[in-house]
Amino acid sequence: MDNKGKSKAVDDYVRTASHLHRGSGIDWGKEIWEDDATTTALGGSQRDRSLFLDILQAQDDPKSEVSTPHNQKLPQIGDTYIDPFQHVNSSASTNSVVKDYTEPHSQIPLTNMDIVEDLRARSSSSSSRRAPSRFANMMAMQEACLRALIDPDQEIPCRLWRQSPEALKNHYALDIEMAYSEGRVPSVNAPGNSESNSLLQLIKNPVNQSMRLINIKGHVPALSADPIGSYFIQKKLDEATTGEIVMLYNEITPHILTLATDAFPTYVIQKLLEHGPPVYFRILIANLMGHVLDLSLNLYGCRVIEKAFEISDIDQKLEMAKELDSNLVRCVCDQYANHAVQKCMECVQPQYIHFIYRRLCGKAKMLSTHPLGFVVIQKMLEFCKDPQIMGRFITEILDCVKELSMDPYGNYVVQYILEHGGPRHRQIIVLKFAGKIVHMSHQKHSSKVIQKCLLYGGYQDRKIVITEILCAGGGQTVDHLLGMVVHQYATYVVQQLIEVVNEWQFHMIVDVVRRDKDNLVKYAHGRQVIAQVERLLDAMAPSPDSLAETSSSRFA
Repeated sequence: MDNKGKSKAVDDYVRTASHLHRGSGIDWGKEIWEDDATTTALGGSQRDRSLFLDILQAQDDPKSEVSTPHNQKLPQIGDTYIDPFQHVNSSASTNSVVKDYTEPHSQIPLTNMDIVEDLRARSSSSSSRRAPSRFANMMAMQEACLRALIDPDQEIPCRLWRQSPEALKNHYALDIEMAYSEGRVPSVNAPGNSESNSLLQLIKNPVNQSMRLINIKGHVPALSADPIGSYFIQKKLDEATTGEIVMLYNEITPHILTLATDAFPTYVIQKLLEHGPPVYFRILIANLMGHVLDLSLNLYGCRVIEKAFEISDIDQKLEMAKELDSNLVRCVCDQYANHAVQKCMECVQPQYIHFIYRRLCGKAKMLSTHPLGFVVIQKMLEFCKDPQIMGRFITEILDCVKELSMDPYGNYVVQYILEHGGPRHRQIIVLKFAGKIVHMSHQKHSSKVIQKCLLYGGYQDRKIVITEILCAGGGQTVDHLLGMVVHQYATYVVQQLIEVVNEWQFHMIVDVVRRDKDNLVKYAHGRQVIAQVERLLDAMAPSPDSLAETSSSRFA
């Protein structure tokens, strides 16, 4: 049915409902309610009238201040209830559905089950228009709702009937549209979908281990939003056929933007992108275009974008990178989007994303001291190969290297340059530290930078650091060196210094440790340095075998 036909059906439905209310008395309306075939079959008017009012209240404006006594919670996932859009094929299934719903909710025995079947048979056979069979069921339930609304004691009915016919039409338009829809309207979060619930029960049953992905055809979006359904799809993907994988792509792709921001479907999408023909994951990724920035800022969406960067072709990678570049600083400083930026730098060749690296220039200090930005800066230092961009960016860092070395996050950027940068960069850093090395060794964050200077610096770089530490007291090394040994941060600088000093400098440290051994053993860090010195002395001492060989060679 085209849109014009659907609109006419909605107008006819509202006109009939309005005539039913305005041309009827209250007593007559109550009589119709009590004689309604569906209500009688369900076993009583009062209980079902409350149920219908609950349904209407759930559909109504949640911001409304009007309250009713009918606020009972409707059955959630796992419960079985009569779905007005569900087509019942046999009397046996009808009996089971009604029985499952009424047992936990009512003590009223069910009667006249044949009436329900007769009503559905007559509704489907008498309809001259081509529409799904569940349309008759939906109309019967909605008509029963409207008859219940005639009761003047209800507040929701009064408010609904005060609306204009146009407002009333809009209120029920969605239900009419779904009833006339030729296909099943997919719903990502549909806890009331009885077919999806049935499939979930089959998946949970250990007897049905032979179920395959083809058995859930038509329900993939809804099942992927469930933790059990999501796990089932991920597990079965490893043994899926090409046809089943294509089926998943065809059902997930139209709903990718909704599924990508939900917890459990995210894992399905990431797993699915590892399988399947390239043409299908290209189509899926193409549906992300235009929404890359929004998804990257989402807890779950950023994971899908990361996976897309890993498996997509270069043209799609560039398109996603350009969307991130539109608000790059925000992405770098965001707890989720910064992972997407890192993945972009890892997976896209640097010559294609110069525009990203250039945009970061001029912001080195600000981003290096940011709790999330410093990681992106490290990625830039690792992957950017353009000498002009890198020279400009590292110069920005070296200009404030002392300040960054004492920062909780900036010190990691300086450490990375010391470890992976060139000799010229290390020399500049050490020269900027000259005269403040002992002071920096006593600081929590800068002490780690000094350790890296000793570990990765060249001969001249180490000489500057070692000389300043050993001779900071103007030749009287005992006091300040012992203080560094027992300090919670400087002790690690001393331990690293012991590993790189030459033999003369090492014996100078040994003399200091032996002279004040009694005091050093009182401190945990002092005992660590003593153990380190003794271990190195043992390694330097000649073995008995070597002494015997030396003696025999002398007397040969």
